[in-house]
Amino acid sequence: MVSIFNHMLNRTPQRTLAVSFASALCLIALAGCSTPFTNQALHTDDNDNTAGGTDNIATDANAKKFVSCLTGKGFEAQAAVAPRTSDSSGKAKTPTTKNMVMLRMLDANGQPVEAGDNGMSVSTDSTTQQMYANSMFTSIDYGTVWVAFKDSTALAGSPYESKRQDYADCEAKNPNFSQPAQNLSQTPTYTDADKQAALDFAKKAREKGFSWVADPTGDEPTTILIPKTVNEDELRRFFKECPVGDAHITYGFDGTAEDFGYDYTKVMDEAMGVVSY
Repeated sequence: MVSIFNHMLNRTPQRTLAVSFASALCLIALAGCSTPFTNQALHTDDNDNTAGGTDNIATDANAKKFVSCLTGKGFEAQAAVAPRTSDSSGKAKTPTTKNMVMLRMLDANGQPVEAGDNGMSVSTDSTTQQMYANSMFTSIDYGTVWVAFKDSTALAGSPYESKRQDYADCEAKNPNFSQPAQNLSQTPTYTDADKQAALDFAKKAREKGFSWVADPTGDEPTTILIPKTVNEDELRRFFKECPVGDAHITYGFDGTAEDFGYDYTKVMDEAMGVVSY
């Protein structure tokens, strides 16, 4: 499992996070920053207000009806803002409605999945993750975890498989609702300046003695991957001696906190002056 965090940690305990599950790869990122995997889903309360946000975003009428149908059949569901897309210039579009419907994420035993104690990660085993192979988007909201499926067929193999027909019934009763799946397939874009900044950062880190810092490559050209061999003291020293400044750099951890033997998100918080709650 790989956990990926954006370095911009100006967050609050109410911050909603976006999570993408893909095969055995677990990508976890902060919401609201212009870097890879930083889409935001906003919680909808009963008054159609955006919890934890500053804007009041109305719920799409068809999404509201679909949520009502699902909750009536025993699902724990909510409407949310779909991941943001960009216009032709690359600028993020401002969401206007909560038009995505999400279900509470359940583990293999049918129990709600909770966010980790740090509020930044999802504590699930590989079996549970594999059960959500057909999901299209996952988010952390107030410590709870929510997942969106494109349609009833995507529930196959998940903890909701036994309720596929109930989900399908709500689809039939609400033919005007469809998940905004087209918003989820957008490929992140990286500027040449961002790529070069990441390469420069990696080079300077190695010059300071952090030989394990490799040049970012492949699909994540701005991600600095931190291997499990890096201990807590070394990581704390790395964050102190290698500030990213204004560079759009993402940190990746090659495993869970359990694999590392310590809570690396706590180390990040301490190093960057984020108050823990």
